[in-house]
Amino acid sequence: MKRLIGLMLSLALLTGILAGCANTTAGGSGTPSDDSSAASQTGTSDAEEAWPRTITDALGKQITLEKKPERVALLDFGYIETLFALDITPIASTLAERSINGFGTLQPYAAKAQIEELGENKAPNLEKLVELEPDLILYTAEERNLDMTLYEAASRIAPVVTFNIPDWKEQLRAFAECLGEEEKAEAYISETEALIAESRKKLAGYSDKTVAILFERSSDVGNFLVLASDDYPVWFDKENGLGLTAPDGYIKTGQEMISLEGISALNPDYIFLLGSLGTQANGYKQIYLSEETKASSVWQSLNAVKDGHVYYLDAAVRAAGPLSIKLGVESIVESMTE
Repeated sequence: MKRLIGLMLSLALLTGILAGCANTTAGGSGTPSDDSSAASQTGTSDAEEAWPRTITDALGKQITLEKKPERVALLDFGYIETLFALDITPIASTLAERSINGFGTLQPYAAKAQIEELGENKAPNLEKLVELEPDLILYTAEERNLDMTLYEAASRIAPVVTFNIPDWKEQLRAFAECLGEEEKAEAYISETEALIAESRKKLAGYSDKTVAILFERSSDVGNFLVLASDDYPVWFDKENGLGLTAPDGYIKTGQEMISLEGISALNPDYIFLLGSLGTQANGYKQIYLSEETKASSVWQSLNAVKDGHVYYLDAAVRAAGPLSIKLGVESIVESMTE
């Protein structure tokens, strides 16, 4: 009986929400796009008075927002830090508890940020989302993570804007356009670019040293995902990034796995290991390298290991979002110049 009552309440809430937002979403369909113009504003550029505004998102859909959103929900936990960079706290997110307690970028916000838990990315609690009455939902259009069934269900709760923008600056600007925080976005970008430029100068004397940024999957011990140099220009670009030097044969693009023997062939001077996000069971402690790999003779033979030049990067850095880029830059500079 309690289950039936809960279902009836959720349906009632859903009906009310649909009535309220029926005129906020214009139709249209498309395919996921990496175009940095996704989620761009059409109309006036005045951030303070450009309401209503129409957003064209990464699926090519046009969404009209009548007023500045005040209750933003996320169906991708990776967007939490982007909202924090704009001084916005989402009302709810998938993997909220694990993210806020596990990522070094978000832990400073844990004490004050009240974010409702929506569960897993692939199966969020939509009944709870209905109860929270968001006025905007943000979701990914990345092909490997986009679930159109979930998208359609969420669209019946509130307007949904999707994103698929690899460049962190363009993504931050796109979020800012949706949320009316363009000035904050530009200020944050300027501050971060200045940090990167200053840090690049500090590392100029290390241009002859090679660097690899790696992630060992806990489910695939001894094999590593490599942060490709062309896909992560913030770390490797000589003009606009940190200017790190990748070893000969280093992967330039794509998510390719490489064996421990492959790492040995690269034999970088410095290795940065990205953490795996911890869980409540282990106190949200991140894991960087398996004990089996640490004990391997191949691992022990690497120059970076023998010279004590293996360092850890927070799990958030892998996403290269606005907060994690700052953390990554500071961690790399501190490690290499200690």
